[in-house]
Amino acid sequence: MSLLNAANKPKNILEMLSFDLTKFFADNDYCEIESKDIEGVFMVEFEKEFPLVELGMFEKVVFRLFNDKDNINGSNHINVTMPANPRYITQKNVRSLIDSLYGIYGYDDDRKGEWDENDNKAFQAKDLERQWTIGNDKCVYAVKMSYTEKHGFYLKIFFFNRLVEAIKKADEQSYY
Repeated sequence: MSLLNAANKPKNILEMLSFDLTKFFADNDYCEIESKDIEGVFMVEFEKEFPLVELGMFEKVVFRLFNDKDNINGSNHINVTMPANPRYITQKNVRSLIDSLYGIYGYDDDRKGEWDENDNKAFQAKDLERQWTIGNDKCVYAVKMSYTEKHGFYLKIFFFNRLVEAIKKADEQSYY
C-alpha cells in the first residue's frame, strides 16, 4: 500500500460514510418515530433519509437515544441503525462491507477475518452476523452487521457517542 493510499484509508466506520453522522441533528430534516418509557429509561428514536445511498445499501439512518432518568452524569448512550433497502442487499455489497470493516478493525469478535465460504453460505441462508467490539473501559463501542430473513440486513453502531469520544481522543493525541 502506498503512503497516499494509507493516508486515505478509513480509520473508523464514520470515515466510510459520505454523510457525517455527528451532524445528524444539525438540520431539522429528521423525524421522531418512536418514544418509550421503560422502567426509568426513556428511549427516543429519530430517523433521517441519507442524501445519497451509503455503502451501496443504506438510504436512511435511525438514532436511538437512551436517557436514564436516575443517572444525569452524561453516561446516557446512543445507538445507530442503518437498515438496508432490500433491493441493494447483494453478496457483493455485503462482502465489500465485511472486508472494509475487517480492514479497519481487524478480526471480528469471533476471530473471523475477510469474507469466506462460511459467510457465503450464511448469506445465502440469510443467517449472517458479524460484530466488532472496539475499545476498553468506558470507551467501548461495537459495530454489528446482521442479515436475517425476519429483519433483513442492517448495520448498527452500539454506543455511538463513545465512538465519537474515541475519535476525538485519537485526534487530540495525534495533534500533539
